[in-house]
Amino acid sequence: MSDITNPHDAFFKFMFGDVEVAQDFLQNYLPTEIAKVVDLKYLTKENNSYIDEQFKESFTDMLYKTKINGEDGYIYFLFEHKSYQDPLVILQLLKYIVRIWEEKYDRKTNRLPIVIPMVIYHGESKWNVQTKLMKLIKG
Repeated sequence: MSDITNPHDAFFKFMFGDVEVAQDFLQNYLPTEIAKVVDLKYLTKENNSYIDEQFKESFTDMLYKTKINGEDGYIYFLFEHKSYQDPLVILQLLKYIVRIWEEKYDRKTNRLPIVIPMVIYHGESKWNVQTKLMKLIKG
């Protein structure tokens, strides 16, 4: 763990790197409608990172593969370690999801896997960042 410069990174990577901890967390904190379609028995940790170098100090990420509606899918954890709430975190997540799609695209079926992004925020103030992309787009 010598490349981890933030103590929060070390904590989250250690805790959420344990499949049983990740399963328990997801079972308790996924929204009910998502939890119904995610099969946590198949949860497998992937060893890739999709964070840009410019965000390495602020974020750490973790990707788990599982079955979502019976098909391969991914749950992407983004651990937010900024001292402020970034209103563009949704765009950062979108970039990371596109990277996952580029890597995991199934050429045989011509399909992209489902990716469920999760931001785990531990700041002092209540999370108050828009998470719906459509609400950020001017009409």
